[in-house]
Amino acid sequence: MKTFRIITFIVFSIFIISCDRSGIFEEFQKATPWEFHVQVFNDDNMTQTVADALVNIYKTKEDRDNNTNIFLTRNTGADGEAVFSLKDFEPGLDAQKSKGIYYVRVEKSGIIKNDITRYLLMNDGHTYHKIVLK
Repeated sequence: MKTFRIITFIVFSIFIISCDRSGIFEEFQKATPWEFHVQVFNDDNMTQTVADALVNIYKTKEDRDNNTNIFLTRNTGADGEAVFSLKDFEPGLDAQKSKGIYYVRVEKSGIIKNDITRYLLMNDGHTYHKIVLK
């Protein structure tokens, strides 16, 4: 009986050790870098994009409301998007330092829209923030 247990343990150990787990690590290596996309539209259905709108990001509500201490700024492209990368938010690429809520101001032709982001985790992938400017 003791011999049977030892042989069973050895066979089970060999089976566990020989399993291929390389796919787990390959999946994490293909992660998509984080980006924050501000999409600007001029209709409630969000079908008509606004090109060349000024998008400013602030760290505090007071800065946004007074239009001072702009943290990041971009103009939207032809697709109505302004794209910010993790490197824009944190040059050292330390996402822990940049997590949080940010305040957004979008302006075009004298029309201004103030907004607030959701809590940004800065994980892999793309985060979208949609704003209707009218």
